[in-house]
Amino acid sequence: MDTRADLFAVGALLYEMLTGKPAFTGDSLAAVVHAVTHDRPPALTGSAAIAAVDRVIHRALAKRPDDRYATADVMSQDLRNVLARSPESGETPQVRSITRLIVLPLRVLRPDAETDFLAFSLPDAIASSLSALDSLVVRSSLVAAKFSEEAPDLEQIATQADVDIVLVGSLLRAGQGLRVTLQLLEAPGGTVLWSHQTQVSMGDLFQLQDEVSQSIVEALASPLMRQELAETRRDTPATAQAYEYYLRGNQLCAKGGQTHTDASEWQLAEDFYQRCVEEDPGFAPAWAQLGHVYRLTEKYFPSDSHHHLAEAEAALQRALGLNPDLSMAHKLYAFLDVEQGRASDAAVRLVEQARGRPADPELFAGLVHACRYCGLLAASVAAHDHVWRLDAKMPTSVIHSYWQQGDYARVAETAFRQNPTLVAMAWMMLGRVGDAIEATEGLPASTGVQRKFVTAVSATAHGRRDEARALIDGIAPKFKDPEGLYYLTRMLARLGEVERAVALFERVVNEGFYCYPGFASDPWLDGLRAQAEFKRLLAHAQSRHKEAVAAFREAGGEDVLGPTPS
Repeated sequence: MDTRADLFAVGALLYEMLTGKPAFTGDSLAAVVHAVTHDRPPALTGSAAIAAVDRVIHRALAKRPDDRYATADVMSQDLRNVLARSPESGETPQVRSITRLIVLPLRVLRPDAETDFLAFSLPDAIASSLSALDSLVVRSSLVAAKFSEEAPDLEQIATQADVDIVLVGSLLRAGQGLRVTLQLLEAPGGTVLWSHQTQVSMGDLFQLQDEVSQSIVEALASPLMRQELAETRRDTPATAQAYEYYLRGNQLCAKGGQTHTDASEWQLAEDFYQRCVEEDPGFAPAWAQLGHVYRLTEKYFPSDSHHHLAEAEAALQRALGLNPDLSMAHKLYAFLDVEQGRASDAAVRLVEQARGRPADPELFAGLVHACRYCGLLAASVAAHDHVWRLDAKMPTSVIHSYWQQGDYARVAETAFRQNPTLVAMAWMMLGRVGDAIEATEGLPASTGVQRKFVTAVSATAHGRRDEARALIDGIAPKFKDPEGLYYLTRMLARLGEVERAVALFERVVNEGFYCYPGFASDPWLDGLRAQAEFKRLLAHAQSRHKEAVAAFREAGGEDVLGPTPS
């Protein structure tokens, strides 16, 4: 109980002053206390200035005292910085708290092999169509899949998924059609805001998705959402068949993305997306997803029989050509950009998009990745914090940013299930070799790159130098991600393979990972610092880092994510 408790109270007061609503609510004292200790108030939006104030408020309201401001002076200075960067238009900024929605998988009342895929894919499509609205944050379909039981517990969903509204429903094959029943419920109370039952053919699925999206917006009684939905309804599939291919591809792509250990799901998804764009060449989301699958296949399952990176870039460019405002395409293109040495370009493009859409978590998730590659670590973590305020369940690559900051304890704490390879290396940095070895055990067997990474880390932890070196030599030649090559470099340095490490570090920097602050402080690279070639490469990384910082600031990155240290 210290100054940080007082600053928590200040954050709550500021939130209520801006919105007219308490930061933490409940129908009893016990409910309010629970909200204070477990819940987060919705993020605020309305302008870049409001988003900046929201960053300050939510830092003050962090549950862990160490994550809050240490002093009132620091908090007040951040508020002054927001005012100093805010344009004086004479207009009162409009503050909006964001509604948080989750669309649960449909319950299949009678299994049917021809239509069961819609239980996941149709809610996923509804969620995607609503995710472009600035006044609404929609939880990902992977989060929603965790709540697919027969009778969903709204109180549990409201707490664990951090949402206000839940869409539930059921699906039944009826002859040649489908009977779909849907309800929009307030969480955790269960008040029915809207209900709908209809029978449609497979050819009417997109019309059903569009109708449901409009009905949800109407039920939430938001004129602003209605306007936003009208502006974003440009991605309409030309045929029912194209839309079915797209939905089937989404289901398979989600399965493949859960493990990265089996290429078969992605290959099937690729086939469906290709059929979709052949059926409808003007459907931007399908082009974006096709580019995404091309990139993942090339990254995790490289082969002499395919070279998908050029195809991935062409597909993503096609998506953005068809719809320049498609957030999903911007984020996916950013991942490709950074792995092709264009991290600064990706960060600038995402900043320009985020300035106009501060409530879009997809854009900020992309910024987490792009900023780190440039060495903009404070900005990368700030982008993650912004995603977390909007959607605490959306995955980002922030654990790698914590790593570059040298916060190995936080990596081990937050990434145990998400990335066992990084956790193992974090334990090694903390001197807990036994825990590092344990973190790499019991993982599913695979021929993929990720499994080889894990085995190489395990061999390094055990001190099996020849095995680790052979694994690294097997991964590096075809691996296309320079950040991954950095992790291999530091393992080689740890094993005393100085010449090999320096040679691989040259690829790291030249292929686009120039996180100079991380390089400068990484203790495992100390064995390389006396090498003239390493010094030259480190200076080159520092130069690229400085250029990226300047470009980020010129694009308005500090207005979006706060001050960036040089």
